[in-house]
Amino acid sequence: MELISKRGNRSEEMSYSYDGDEFGDPKILVVGCGYEGCRMVTRLAYMGPSGAKTLCLDTDRIRLGGMKADGKILMEGGIAGAVDAGGDPGAGRNGVEGSRGSLREALRGCDLVFVAAGLGDAAAGGAAAAICETARDLGATTVAIFALPPGSYGGDGMRLPIGSQDIEGLAKSADTLILLDPGKVLEMEPDLSADQALSVIDQLAAEIVKGIAETVTETSLINLDYADLKTVVSRGGLSAVLVGESDSKEGPEEIVGSALTAPLADLDTRGATGCLLHITGGCDLTLRKAASIASVLTGLMGPGGNVIWGARVKEGFEGKIRILAIMTGVGIPNALSQQKISQGR
Repeated sequence: MELISKRGNRSEEMSYSYDGDEFGDPKILVVGCGYEGCRMVTRLAYMGPSGAKTLCLDTDRIRLGGMKADGKILMEGGIAGAVDAGGDPGAGRNGVEGSRGSLREALRGCDLVFVAAGLGDAAAGGAAAAICETARDLGATTVAIFALPPGSYGGDGMRLPIGSQDIEGLAKSADTLILLDPGKVLEMEPDLSADQALSVIDQLAAEIVKGIAETVTETSLINLDYADLKTVVSRGGLSAVLVGESDSKEGPEEIVGSALTAPLADLDTRGATGCLLHITGGCDLTLRKAASIASVLTGLMGPGGNVIWGARVKEGFEGKIRILAIMTGVGIPNALSQQKISQGR
């Protein structure tokens, strides 16, 4: 195992100490595991997330060298040795074990840890699960963001690389598990290639992390309170992401409706127990409009549903509103549930 600094080619121990600034902002770390996870983190790093550090882990030195992050860990074992479900999750866990010292140093003192990986690489999924468990042991709140392989949910004769039991196991490793399905992107934009759909997923994953991090750490129209965010995330389980963009003149119901028609995974949101809502608008975004959007989403949830929301005014968003909602405590993907039932017959 080797810890590689982003400064040149020489090995150098990276510092992840946190002295806590005068505002008490949480320490946020975003970890990319394997090729797909590192792609997500690299895109995020180029976007420049405020208040979050980035870390990439892989077994391929050359591939790792092409990624952008504040820190990189070259790991032993098979995190990225397989490109499909033929990979061994145990190999990923072994890679984490071999890098435990450097990884624990990176995670120590973190309040919120995002872990990104692609589930087409079973070994990367195993490594990501082990990282989530390590972060939780060190007291961090963890959010796993896993990209499903294109075509995960079927097609005639197509092998499903994951099943409902796999998803349930991964969900237990993190406080909240977010699934992103490139197939949903292809449904909305059928002319895209599979690789282009994955690039869209990378961008969306980066925007999810950047949106949450900046609404917690930067001054906004309405800031997310980290304590409330932790409450929602800690009891999250499996989560769905809804993204929508509308004309700011539209009503709250229409704005929320635009997101409901574009889920990023085929999940049952009717039983959602919590929601993290991030609203972005221009200078014409009012507190009343933002609160009305949050109220509409609250009404769509079950009894006791809790919506925590924040709103940012951003240059260039005049005349439009974008919402990003992470709905926690949702059901297993419908197709995977059906697969579980058929396998049990």
